[in-house]
Amino acid sequence: MKQLLLYSFLTLFSFQAMAETKADWDVLVVEDETTPSWDAKIYPNPNNGVFSVMINGSSAALNVMVFNVIGEKVYELEILGDHGAKIDLTGMEKGLYLVQILDEKKSEVITRRMHIK
Repeated sequence: MKQLLLYSFLTLFSFQAMAETKADWDVLVVEDETTPSWDAKIYPNPNNGVFSVMINGSSAALNVMVFNVIGEKVYELEILGDHGAKIDLTGMEKGLYLVQILDEKKSEVITRRMHIK
């Protein structure tokens, strides 16, 4: 019981000291990621290696890259956002892939999972 009270007291004291110390710090908040102004859909998912990428809300040139689960780039294509694309990866192994769509001008990226059965 004494150990529990001592632990509670020390924990409370530590948090109060941290709160007082943090109040004196100048804090700079930087947002690492922004939400893109556009969206991307992959369908059908799962698929047999043939799928479509549909972009909503962007007419910019976008890079579409497909990565396997160990991070190797297995496919790359540049598309216009308002057109989308049909991608054929029938020669790839079955499994999980990441599809990354990048707008380099706005530094916006969307990553989607895609499964080949």
